[in-house]
Amino acid sequence: MKKIWVYLNLFVWTFFYGLRSMFSILFSKKKSNFKYYGIQWGMMLQKTLGVKLEVLGQENLDINKDYIFTPNHASLIDIPLLFIAVNKYLVFVAKKELDRIPIFRKIIRVAGFVLVDRRNNKDAVNSLKDLKADLRKHPRSVAIFPEGTRSKDGKLQEFKKGAAIFGIETGMPIIPIAIIGSYRWWNRGLFTKNPNIITIVFGNPINTTNSSYEDRDKITMGIKDQIIKLRNG
Repeated sequence: MKKIWVYLNLFVWTFFYGLRSMFSILFSKKKSNFKYYGIQWGMMLQKTLGVKLEVLGQENLDINKDYIFTPNHASLIDIPLLFIAVNKYLVFVAKKELDRIPIFRKIIRVAGFVLVDRRNNKDAVNSLKDLKADLRKHPRSVAIFPEGTRSKDGKLQEFKKGAAIFGIETGMPIIPIAIIGSYRWWNRGLFTKNPNIITIVFGNPINTTNSSYEDRDKITMGIKDQIIKLRNG
């Protein structure tokens, strides 16, 4: 019952705010308008799904900088809550499967999201190259899930190197993020009190300036180490 309610709300409010953001961007020619609608979308889902959000570590962010955010990923609520917590013009590197839904495909592309085929490494590389070029025209923060997909058991999965490589190529600082409680929320009752508390914790920036391709493993491990420490409190 809970998951049906979650999927229903995701569909309705994604459609509602997605269309509004798409028309706003198309008429104004300002992709940054997506920030407002992304946050409103997240707040509406937080309210309708009964989630209490706690955000920690915001002092690690410079409001005037763009970042590559690298959160762990355990449930469908992660993305909406990240819009609220980050409070910036934020786009995601998302899985290609979202491209199958025509209206969502249009919304995602207008907003500046990048869809990656996880089974096609060449396609993924080209998609990130396109994003890198677009960031020069429309600067914004980017979120990349280093695990590549949602965790099925709440534990951290193997971290892929794409976020580290993208940071090296763009020179953007990387902020590891720990999302705590979303797996428990996804797998417990809708209106159970304690499991509805989800905490998002920002880690310390990882500087990628002057880093080389050879540093990708070190940076990836640095991202994972921070998330582990943040999750353990």
